[in-house]
Amino acid sequence: MALEPAEARARFRVARFIMEAGVKLGLGSGALATACAAFHRFARAAGPAAPHDPHLVAAAAIFLAGKAQGTPLRARDVINVALRCLHPGQPPPALGGGFWGLRDSLLQCELLLLRVLRFRLPLAHPHKYLLQYLLALGRWGGRGGWGRVPGVSWALLREGAMGGLGLRHPPQHLAVAALRLAMALCARPAPPGAPPRWWQVLSPGLGPQELEGLERELLQLYSLDTQVGGGPPPAHGTPPPPPQPPPPSPWNPTAPPDGARLLSERL
Repeated sequence: MALEPAEARARFRVARFIMEAGVKLGLGSGALATACAAFHRFARAAGPAAPHDPHLVAAAAIFLAGKAQGTPLRARDVINVALRCLHPGQPPPALGGGFWGLRDSLLQCELLLLRVLRFRLPLAHPHKYLLQYLLALGRWGGRGGWGRVPGVSWALLREGAMGGLGLRHPPQHLAVAALRLAMALCARPAPPGAPPRWWQVLSPGLGPQELEGLERELLQLYSLDTQVGGGPPPAHGTPPPPPQPPPPSPWNPTAPPDGARLLSERL
């Protein structure tokens, strides 16, 4: 089921926060994709009306993904980096009641996240398939001259992770779609030794219509990224809307530190 545009933008904005904080924490592509997938699965299970703080869930997803990928992070580092991304001009919290409240919220949200995911983390990602497909194309005569294709393919997979495409499509199909779209964007033809439908050889069961639909979804995520980044300018003569106060949240430094209750027991 397709998301409402406002909800899709909200989730994409939080997923971009996961990427920003995860890169600053030194996580690799696999851990970042795991964190984004865990957040999107949680958001889908909870629904848009659930009383949870999305940035707290995102921080818990980063914390959990680091453990799942063998690169565990300290809770204090996750809290400091997450708050720095959300509130760039404020110092990190001192060791005191406020910090321990944030830490308790993070750990409780991690347990809730595991419970909602039924202790099954999404660990199958398209990155390893992309590397295998690049090697296969090289064996068909595509060695050398790849140019920007690998980098563009990797960037497309990153956008797909932020957009939650892994919840709707197998990782093999995402890897093939990112690779073919990157080759088209870079004007790089298929190797001379590759079969006409080389993408179907690499990923059996992927039809041309499904592949084209996947490529369109990847391209649409770039327009969504633009909307999230700046948003449309106000109409001429229309005053900008007044700033809204942030909701009470463990990640708002002015909020009380007892914000660990995230969802009702129905989850």
